Amino acid sequence: MKRYARRFTTLALSAAIGACAVSPAGAQDVAEHPVKQVVSANPFGIMLEFYNAEYEHVAGESFTVGVGGSYFTPGNSTYLNIDGFWRFYPEEVPEPFNGWAFGLKAGLTNVDDRTYLGAGFDVNYSRLLGKDNNFYVSAGLGLKRLLGRDNGVRFIPTIRLINIGYAF
Repeated sequence: MKRYARRFTTLALSAAIGACAVSPAGAQDVAEHPVKQVVSANPFGIMLEFYNAEYEHVAGESFTVGVGGSYFTPGNSTYLNIDGFWRFYPEEVPEPFNGWAFGLKAGLTNVDDRTYLGAGFDVNYSRLLGKDNNFYVSAGLGLKRLLGRDNGVRFIPTIRLINIGYAF
């Protein structure tokens, strides 16, 4: 188990660094957005022993990239997840992080002491609040397919009950 945990941690850190290193192409202007990134977590999940945190960064006029992770121990099982994601904000609002977002995600999921590569989608609704638009609240759900899983559950729901965070 320790060997898998080390391998999973190394891959998770690599994915996080890769997601944060994405920069917009020269033709895209993201300087007009006063808020460029958000760090958020699910405070309600702590009571349920379901831990979730995300980092999201503006990478274009109406889309963001980021990395998120979850940890949950239902019964005798352990669920550990790290994903890189891309979200598109189609509404015409001054900046991303407001309104509906449709996203794609890919990453690693550890279930039943085995690690799987997975890919899927999510749908979210986010809002920036406060005088300086730096209070972030979001909720969403999605579905991720675990690749290479030959028995048991092949699809994992991804749920963001309520993520609360800081936008800067």
